[in-house]
Amino acid sequence: MANEHRYLHNLTPLRGIAALWVATYHFGSLLKLLPPKQTMLIEKGYLMVDLFFIMSGFIMWHVYAASFSERITETNFRRFMVARFARIYPLHLFTLFVLIGMTYISGNWNPVNDPHAILTNVFMLQSMGLERLSTWNRPSWSLSAEWAAYMIFPLLAIFMSRRKRLSRLVLPIFIVLAYFSLVFLIPPMGIGNSDRLILHKLDVTYDYGYIRGIAGFTLGMLCYGLYLHDRIRGYLSKDMLAVILISMALICMHFGINDLFFILPFAGITLCFAANSGYIHKACNSRVLQFLGKVSYSIYLVQWIATDLFTAGFRRFHLNLIFFPSAGAPTFLERLTVTLLFLLFLVSLSAITYNLIENPCRNFINRTFIKTSRPAAQ
Repeated sequence: MANEHRYLHNLTPLRGIAALWVATYHFGSLLKLLPPKQTMLIEKGYLMVDLFFIMSGFIMWHVYAASFSERITETNFRRFMVARFARIYPLHLFTLFVLIGMTYISGNWNPVNDPHAILTNVFMLQSMGLERLSTWNRPSWSLSAEWAAYMIFPLLAIFMSRRKRLSRLVLPIFIVLAYFSLVFLIPPMGIGNSDRLILHKLDVTYDYGYIRGIAGFTLGMLCYGLYLHDRIRGYLSKDMLAVILISMALICMHFGINDLFFILPFAGITLCFAANSGYIHKACNSRVLQFLGKVSYSIYLVQWIATDLFTAGFRRFHLNLIFFPSAGAPTFLERLTVTLLFLLFLVSLSAITYNLIENPCRNFINRTFIKTSRPAAQ
């Protein structure tokens, strides 16, 4: 299962930036950092999860395509699934148990912290429509969708390897239908996301999140085919194209354009970052951005815990008197300062969970079950 291709260093910081954006979306919405009437840059932060799915499919195809190009064997399927389990499950279980413990201590049992939903989260079924809303560690719904994509990845890999022309026809049709249906056709389940169809949003989580995840994951796999062409990769490696695509995405987010218009720019950004050899490549190899990418999974999963701890500390030590000294509603500068402090706290906490939980557990499982001391993929 060893990767014969180069490590995609440029995608590592992209994951870190996306994880911080999602955290800013959740915390910024709580603090009302930027009103939607001024800009939708923060309110559209949930779309960073779709960028995650696209990058995930791209990286999985980059790393594991050769393993499943001919056939699925018990050995290669087992090694793949163990490696992916080691990557996502230990920290997921840890954060779930921490939140259960925090809820038990505080006694704050509510529909989100529903004891009946614990097993749904333990078995990573949060995106399958089994609950009426997102429960416990709410960002972890995407792990359920990611795991569903992992389960079908070997089948997709064989299909794309053996039936290249057919797959290039069928899979894009599936992706278009999936995204279109989620935004315009499929009604929300349960009691959350009631405005999704009215606003035509792709913010699908606990109900049909697995469809959203598989669609993005499959798109990422298809994008890798373009990455393999030397001439196309040469065009993609230019800084200017990446800047144009990033600018397009930011402008669309600012004005709150329909969510479907972000999917292709996100795919293009993934391709451009993976192929880039210019200034973006140099920036992505900075120690700070590589560090953020390394702990990005912890940033994403720990954000709910960090929010509870940060807001509890604010109340406990009366920090609002320091950071919100002005009378009336907090100013933008005051809210921005608190948000930056939260992100700093989140990154610090994520570095701890990465070094004490995520990385050691992953390495232990890999060493024990697939006889390797290194993670099998990014």
